[in-house]
Amino acid sequence: MSAETVHRHADWVIRKEPAPEAPTAVHEVECTTCAHSSGAADTADSVYEWAARHAAQQPLHTGFRETVHRFWRAFPAV
Repeated sequence: MSAETVHRHADWVIRKEPAPEAPTAVHEVECTTCAHSSGAADTADSVYEWAARHAAQQPLHTGFRETVHRFWRAFPAV
């Protein structure tokens, strides 16, 4: 049994996801000391507030890593 893949040239563009239910971005902040996380949120402010509260409760935990996921979709160019 063999597999065959056909590739045809086409011009494509990448655009922000147009679906109304898709968030603009999903944010998350992780403590680099203990790896506790804010959890995913649709707004950056809520994860930054979590980081500030975490640092206040754990004064030696002052480093954080932010992850942001943005959603895109490919469309054939017109």
